Amino acid sequence: MNITTSLKNNNHPPPPSMVSSSSLSSSSRSFHDDGRVTVAAASSIRRPSRYCYSTISSKSSINNDSISKQQQQQQRISLSPLAATTNSQPKSSTTIRTKTTNANDSAMDDEYGNMESSGQIYTHPQPYHLESFGLFGHHVPAGGGHHHHHYPSPLPRGVLNPAFINYNTYGTLNSKRDNVLVICHALTGNSSLEAWWGELLGPGKAFDTDRYFIVCANILGSCYGSCGPSSARPGMGGSGDDDDDANVPRNKEGQAVYGIDFPDISVRDTVRLQLIMLKNELKINSIKCVIGGSFGGMQTMEYCVMAGATRPDMGQSRMMMGCNGGSGGTVMMNNNNRNDAPPPAVPYGLGEFTTRRNGRIEPFVRSAVPIACGARHTAWQIAISETQRQAVYADPKWNNGRIDPQDPPHAGLSVARQIGMVSYRTPLGYHQKFGRALTDESGPSYGSRAPWQVKSYLEYQGKKFLDRFDPVTYVKLTEQMDSHDVSRSRGTMEEVLSHVEIPVCVLGIDSDILYPLREQEEIAAWLPNGELKIIHSDAGHDGFLLEQDQVAAHIKSFLYSHD
Repeated sequence: MNITTSLKNNNHPPPPSMVSSSSLSSSSRSFHDDGRVTVAAASSIRRPSRYCYSTISSKSSINNDSISKQQQQQQRISLSPLAATTNSQPKSSTTIRTKTTNANDSAMDDEYGNMESSGQIYTHPQPYHLESFGLFGHHVPAGGGHHHHHYPSPLPRGVLNPAFINYNTYGTLNSKRDNVLVICHALTGNSSLEAWWGELLGPGKAFDTDRYFIVCANILGSCYGSCGPSSARPGMGGSGDDDDDANVPRNKEGQAVYGIDFPDISVRDTVRLQLIMLKNELKINSIKCVIGGSFGGMQTMEYCVMAGATRPDMGQSRMMMGCNGGSGGTVMMNNNNRNDAPPPAVPYGLGEFTTRRNGRIEPFVRSAVPIACGARHTAWQIAISETQRQAVYADPKWNNGRIDPQDPPHAGLSVARQIGMVSYRTPLGYHQKFGRALTDESGPSYGSRAPWQVKSYLEYQGKKFLDRFDPVTYVKLTEQMDSHDVSRSRGTMEEVLSHVEIPVCVLGIDSDILYPLREQEEIAAWLPNGELKIIHSDAGHDGFLLEQDQVAAHIKSFLYSHD
């Protein structure tokens, strides 16, 4: 074991973000007016020698990524299901759409470009069994409730039928079908990778389309082309008494949709469907690396457990399940025909997806890069999600989830997005960009009519968000994010992650207040073959999207040094 990269010892020191200033040299970090953060040589900073730390400036120049705009417009490759069943090369389809900016974003960098639902659709051939067997739909508890409402529903519990996800592919699949990178997007992202990590995509870049076949799949439950709250409601195709039920949600065209009755989806449900798509639809033999940040990092952690881990023996399996009360451990079948198979039991999905490669059975995923996330959603993160949901519930137009599609609760969703935008950044970032500046110096300098620049920015972000997201989807996806816990029904965190023996490079952001650095340190410490790299930025959590030079450098180095 390489002691400089393996962090298996749990007695790790406090994260650098919590180390007192006296432990750092006075010249270790410098903040500049233009937002740059420069870092002194590692030798001048007293940090635990067991950890691998990066000292790349937030404005560092990565020569290998400095390609021309013409090269950035390289063709995007889509692999059809027919092509996936043969060794023929996929054909080129559309071109990469580069990220666009808006004049109103000039005050603070925007993390997303043009968001759309283009791509290909994978539909699971059978009813898709979800992790939870809870009631399908929401019910008002005794005494009423602030947002839940029961809709009469003939739908089965804990099942999606049909279940489908949107995905995009880039580059060319090799003859061994194993040069695959899977990229997972964040909460409000989509499968169009170029819209939010475009600077990492293209020939010679981190996501090298000359070298890798890159797949980006949408989250189950999203509003960007996958099955979600805005999808057509099964069993209500225009005939029967149920079609006239006033309690059934409908879209602007009057079509019956899931709405608030869309089932509770877990991160595991999303990742399993993506894995089934990769194996059965695209006929992938092995995944070189899974990469994702924020909610995408949570998916990446599930990929590690479900497809990058070794299965425990039966004796150890029973011990692990016993730690969690013996519930939830079931044998998970790759064809997803059943998820209630009888014992002998294996902790939920642990090491479920494998492949035969180089003459032996190996994990389906060979390496991973989770970025800016933890191994579970903590009370702090759930509280921030809940605050955003409460903003939506407080809008009278939410109406316990019975939304009028012609007049949705946009005010609540706008405030929810503004709360998110604050949590994604840092006090320093807001101070540097806005300070106490006003949009109109002739206006009042304080009070309810004070035209603060930061107020204008947040209102703009909230309004802009309404054009690309709907309130029910936002509520449901934040609930899915809160489901994240790779140890749930599997054992202790240490036990579960000890089975993930593939190389994992964990990236953390030193200014992240939403997913603080100590959480990435914990992940790296629990993984047998984990290493920690730090992104230096004053951008906070959104640094995983905005500090693309640093992210690219770490990813390229990791990919080139493994497999």
